[in-house]
Amino acid sequence: MKRTQAIILAAALLFACLSAILLFPQEKPEKEISWEEAANYYGQTVWVRGKVVAANNTGKVCFLNFHRNWKRYFTVVIFASSFSRFPEPPERLYLNKEIRVYGRIREYQGKPEIIVESPDQIEIIK
Repeated sequence: MKRTQAIILAAALLFACLSAILLFPQEKPEKEISWEEAANYYGQTVWVRGKVVAANNTGKVCFLNFHRNWKRYFTVVIFASSFSRFPEPPERLYLNKEIRVYGRIREYQGKPEIIVESPDQIEIIK
C-alpha cells in the first residue's frame, strides 16, 4: 500500500511541476537585433529594434514600417482583432518612435515581419 501511495504522490508531483512550466512560461529572451538584420532570423523569436518611419492602418490591419520601401523591408503587422488592446491607434502611438518589438520573425512575400497581438510585445525606447 505504501508503495502505491508513493507512486501516486510522485506522479502528482511530476504533474504539478509540468503544469507550472506550461502555465508560467519563461521570461522573454533578451536577444535583440536591428530591423536591418531581421531577414537573418526567420523562425526565431527575438526583440527587433528600430525607428518606425511610416505607418498605415487599412482598417483591417496596421503596418508599422522601419523603411520607406515597405515592400522590401521589415514590418510589424497588427490585425484589427488586436486594435482594442492598444491605448490608442497603433499607427499614431508608434509613428516616429524608436521601438523594440518582440515576436517570431516570419517571412511574408519575401520580407521579414512580426505579427503583434498585444501592446506588451512593443516597447517604446524614445
